[in-house]
Amino acid sequence: MSTSLLYPVLESAGLLAGSSPNVTKKGTGFVQPRSPHEHWHVDVSYLNIAGTFYFLCSVLDGCSHFIVHWEIRWQGQV
Repeated sequence: MSTSLLYPVLESAGLLAGSSPNVTKKGTGFVQPRSPHEHWHVDVSYLNIAGTFYFLCSVLDGCSHFIVHWEIRWQGQV
């Protein structure tokens, strides 16, 4: 079948990429906490200090974004 004949058939069936609108879940997810200590977040980052990699582990308050606790750990450290 020729592409010039196939295109209208696929388009009418809604089978072409980009023919349907993108559906997002933006704005329907996490509800921001309204008071301190209502919700905490854990953040893990990598640090490169003089060629050695470390983990920066932080606990943050979801309302104020205050760092409740943090630790720097070496990769091999338990």
